[in-house]
Amino acid sequence: MAVEEYGDPAGPVVLYFHGWPASRLEAGLIPDLPVRLLALDRPGYGRSSPQPGRTLLDWPRDVADVADRLGLDRFHVVGLSGGAPYAVACAYELPHRVVGAALVCPVPPAYGIHPRAAGVGHLFRLGRHPVLAHRLFSMIRPLLHRRIITPRTLVGGSLPAADRECLTRQTLSGLARVWREGIGRSVQGALSDAQIYAQEWHVPMGQITMPVDVWYGSEDSLIPLHGLAPFEAIPGMRLHVMPNEGHYSLAIRHAATILRRLTEPSPASKQKA
Repeated sequence: MAVEEYGDPAGPVVLYFHGWPASRLEAGLIPDLPVRLLALDRPGYGRSSPQPGRTLLDWPRDVADVADRLGLDRFHVVGLSGGAPYAVACAYELPHRVVGAALVCPVPPAYGIHPRAAGVGHLFRLGRHPVLAHRLFSMIRPLLHRRIITPRTLVGGSLPAADRECLTRQTLSGLARVWREGIGRSVQGALSDAQIYAQEWHVPMGQITMPVDVWYGSEDSLIPLHGLAPFEAIPGMRLHVMPNEGHYSLAIRHAATILRRLTEPSPASKQKA
């Protein structure tokens, strides 16, 4: 398991779960980090070795092992887009270690999305057709490395104005570096993720006992707002809909705010102090 550390070494500890298809380097694109952010490559991405046949609920065991090795007892988790299901899994499986979770423009369970939906629906279709997905990624990987295609090519031109404004040349260059690291050695991480997203998660949302903040841009063209309905079963779920923000602009503009909100003491803690 590859781990990269960013931010304030003395700040609250947050484990960062990257999007799809990305890598731990994604966290390095966040400016002014107010926390100690530890970003993990999932199996098959970047420098983490593949884990054939992995499921969503294998991830909390990996996270607990990493936390043990780093001497971390309690921590927060944040999942960006495709990393959000993994943050949900940790919130369910590690209730005595995870203090709180933030899901940012989260990939939702597939059963809430129309089979032919655009955006995240395309990701689910890839997950249901692994042979096609493997062929596609096997073609994309060398083209991305040779810079024949770019994140702008893959993201597409139908993004809202907020996303187009935020995806500057510098941001796209950083995103290209993140993606090249993520699928540079293997496409297995991205392929495994796609299959996991399209399957039943086996996470009973109603049994998650900690606060979970869900952050969503009102102009998100990749994740439909109605797709977030399954997260409403989480007793401590708090939905934050950010006006005039898209899938990418939400994270680019508000990551530091989201992390501060995640790690600020709860009213109960303040009263005890």
